[in-house]
Amino acid sequence: MADPLPWPSALQVSSEDWSLRGGTRSGGQTFLGNEQIVASPTARWKATLTIPCMRPDAVRAMRRVIALGRSQIWIVGPYEYARAPWNIDFIGGPVTYKQGAKDAAVDLNFEADAITSSKLDFRVVYAAGVNATNFGVQRNRGGALAPGMIFSLNGCLYILTDVDGETATPGQPAQAQAMTVQFRPWLRADAAPGDAIEFGTPTGLMRLASDDTGAMELQLSRYGTVSVELVEAF
Repeated sequence: MADPLPWPSALQVSSEDWSLRGGTRSGGQTFLGNEQIVASPTARWKATLTIPCMRPDAVRAMRRVIALGRSQIWIVGPYEYARAPWNIDFIGGPVTYKQGAKDAAVDLNFEADAITSSKLDFRVVYAAGVNATNFGVQRNRGGALAPGMIFSLNGCLYILTDVDGETATPGQPAQAQAMTVQFRPWLRADAAPGDAIEFGTPTGLMRLASDDTGAMELQLSRYGTVSVELVEAF
């Protein structure tokens, strides 16, 4: 298997669908029509990306992705800027990575201050083994956590399903604290205390779902819009 590659920067997504598939199992229906459903560790990420290829560099990048095929692993994730737990500045706006770079150019104290810094810092509190569905999180820098947020840990994507012990309010400044979170899919690899959790730009390992995904029909032989399906690789 080829080494993972970063997703080409020329391929900017106009719409996307990131979802978990196959996270439950059924024992079948009884004669009375009852059905027992249980959670399963087999849930797997699937993504559908719509990518406008309006420039020559985008067309070339998409051709490369398709040519490398299903054997190539890509480091890619959803666009989570609008939903990440950013710090809040003095006028109530989120301090994203881009905003942090602008603020630092004016005043280095913005990034040095844990309250206004764009450098999110969330860490695993205690060790968790493969197939765990919860662990402790220490917030050193950042805003409030809420169910539905997507994060990455050790190269895999996860989604928060519950947060226990959060005292901060979304959209308001948050102090450092520890809390317990539940997530899906089940943990892919052991997590050690101190492992970094990424909410701002989460990424995982994905590959093309099929050999014929990403068919590119170029209007006037120049530009077109491509739909690509990816599945989790692990």
